[in-house]
Amino acid sequence: MTETRTTGRNATVVPLAAAAIGLLTAVYTISHSWGFSPADIRAEEHQVMGGTTDTRGNPKVLLVDSYHAGYPWSDAIVRGVHMAAGGERVQIEVFHMDTKRRTDEAWKQQAGIQANEIVAQWQPDVIIASDDNAQRYFASAYAGKERPAVVFCGVNAEPNAYGYPAPNVTGILERPHFAESLHMLGQLLPHASRIAIISDDSETSTGAIAYMTDPPSPWRIVSCERPHTFDEWQEAVKRAQDQADAIAVYMYHTVKRHGQELSMEPKEVMAWTVTNSRIPLVGFFIFAVDDGTLCGYLESGAEHGFKAGRMALEVLHGHKPSEIPIVTALEGYSMINVATARRLGITIPGGVLDTAQIIAGD
Repeated sequence: MTETRTTGRNATVVPLAAAAIGLLTAVYTISHSWGFSPADIRAEEHQVMGGTTDTRGNPKVLLVDSYHAGYPWSDAIVRGVHMAAGGERVQIEVFHMDTKRRTDEAWKQQAGIQANEIVAQWQPDVIIASDDNAQRYFASAYAGKERPAVVFCGVNAEPNAYGYPAPNVTGILERPHFAESLHMLGQLLPHASRIAIISDDSETSTGAIAYMTDPPSPWRIVSCERPHTFDEWQEAVKRAQDQADAIAVYMYHTVKRHGQELSMEPKEVMAWTVTNSRIPLVGFFIFAVDDGTLCGYLESGAEHGFKAGRMALEVLHGHKPSEIPIVTALEGYSMINVATARRLGITIPGGVLDTAQIIAGD
């Protein structure tokens, strides 16, 4: 099974040399090709997989995740990487930087240092770095080096922000399905045309909002806010009620109570938002619709992990990273929260119900 080192809420980041390494390795024998059903995808967002066979001496892949175990997006990426390994005999080690619950600069830098120490001691053949903080505080330092190879995924910023492309780097960009989500929302609200964007003050939001600047007709962006504190978040939601017909909520995971160091529980932020918004919310991840947004055309962490894992295997099989094109994740899954629709008094057209791949109820 893989070993996950998490810099948790109450943990102190210390040099890895001071910790017992005891790497656990595995061979993954899941015979599961890419092309999940909607039910599979939703399951991927809530599972982490292990293995059973000792694979010491086989190629090494280090997955450095920006966030924490238990965060559905991160868990899905880990799961996707494991599934990509299939029957390959490869060692996979996972390190979580935990930079969504704790966002101060010193913590992020120290988490990057600790990831570097794992690289120095474990000497992986390929690094998979997921999401933007893992690039900024860790993987970008390896761009252009002979080894290890770097495969990134879940990246919202433009690759050149991290020195990519480079001869030893390839990966998968993350782009919100903004137009698709608004098209779906328009099917539920035919007369709506004004959208407010609210997302937390994080690196993830920076890249995503830069992409969400050209809404499809007839939608018009009336405001775009990135609250840092919960008080600011509440005020942004209240302002949107009279300015917009709906709110696009991208991220809500680094919102903090005033004066607090750690981020709030995301479900608490969304629960308040759902309860206090009389206009619908559209989300971009499975967890957002699960937490109460009306609908969305949703990104899949499982896709990112699976494709990154496959790219890592290509490198291990002798392909140069520069020969593997950087791509944008394309899979999307329409989802409607019927309990939210009922609360808002929205009737879901039969055609939408027929095409929505996942429907959440009470």
